[in-house]
Amino acid sequence: MLLLLAAITVDASHACAQTLQEAVEEAVATNPEVLATDYHREAADQALKQAQAGYLPRLDVDAGIGRERRDDTETRLLGLNRTTFTHRTANVTLTQMLFDGAGVKSEVARQRARIESSGYGVAATAQDVALRVVGAYLEVLRRKETTAAAEDNIEAHRRIYEQIKLRSDRGVGRRADLYQAETRLALASDNLRSEQSSLKDAEIAYTRLVGVPPAALMKPIAQEEAIPPTEQLAVDAALARHPSLGGADADVDQARAQYNVAKSALWPRLDLEVSTAHDRESMLGPSTDRRVMLRLRFNIFSGGADKARIGEAAAQIREAEEQRDHTRREVQETVSLAFNAYRTARDRTAVLAQYVGSSASTREAYGLQFGIGQRSLLDLLNAESEYYSARIDYISGQYAQTASAYKVFSGMGQLLDMLHVDLPPQAISSYRLRVR
Repeated sequence: MLLLLAAITVDASHACAQTLQEAVEEAVATNPEVLATDYHREAADQALKQAQAGYLPRLDVDAGIGRERRDDTETRLLGLNRTTFTHRTANVTLTQMLFDGAGVKSEVARQRARIESSGYGVAATAQDVALRVVGAYLEVLRRKETTAAAEDNIEAHRRIYEQIKLRSDRGVGRRADLYQAETRLALASDNLRSEQSSLKDAEIAYTRLVGVPPAALMKPIAQEEAIPPTEQLAVDAALARHPSLGGADADVDQARAQYNVAKSALWPRLDLEVSTAHDRESMLGPSTDRRVMLRLRFNIFSGGADKARIGEAAAQIREAEEQRDHTRREVQETVSLAFNAYRTARDRTAVLAQYVGSSASTREAYGLQFGIGQRSLLDLLNAESEYYSARIDYISGQYAQTASAYKVFSGMGQLLDMLHVDLPPQAISSYRLRVR
């Protein structure tokens, strides 16, 4: 019966467990930062529809009614020049743009580039949020392990304290040893309280990112075998796939299209207009005017505003290109730093494992030697502290290696792929190959 209850308890804990993949999926679907970029992309979609409307005809209706007193040749001949009339008018005009210097075409191209930039922005934000969720997830797990280590540490110091206190009460121990044991026990208690506080902070940070408190998190295993063998290969992968660079390229395209929009003002505009004007007066009778016209508009002088707008757009192209180069350098730096951090953490983990093993052996040997009077109490307490520090360092080193591996994947723009998490629907996932 007890075995059955234990099995049920284990199954229930696994059912409530939240994997790293599930945490990232929850954050990508509900995090306000990602949702804000989704709506930014949606706004860009609507802006494209506005630009495309420039290809379609425009229909305007103008109607009015009011009182009018006319004094002209017609009303004087009829003797009605002092009479007030009710004036009703209705105009319908259909306008079709025939030529505008490629202004509409350029604006459509600009909005398409804006959509592309916004889509890459969604992907980049999702990658960034995912990396922060990974960090928060691992931090909660790390703090749980360090808290457990602090609990073991305080129990070890409590056993030593009870042993020294028993000796002191029997008159065979020194009072100074009891004070020393009390001091180390108080320090162990402070370490435990500090770890508990840090664990609570980690859980709060996790809740802010994911939207729900952490529950039965499962320790992930990073696919470290998928990390490129060299730093240069990792950088090349980042330059080919990172969404931030895709967005920067789209921003350059957007600036170039805006330049063409500004240049379109130097060309004449030709419209086809079809209009019907119906004018009705109560005493003079109605009149109807129908027209089909080709209307040419060409600005000769605007105070240099058009030229200034072209110069502004040209400067914005250069700005976007420099920003793209800046983004490229940032991506290279991020990948290089992450790759270096991963290699360092991987190498340190093996050393720290040896450190834990050696300190555990020393702790055990000192305990035996203290029991037969070959080691002092200070030696024993120092061995306990050394073992605790080694455990903390080893735990932190393990999680540092895992976290740095995920940072490498994030720097290459592949974190969501490695976690098997889909991009938001508004994101652009077909990253263009960029060779500069």
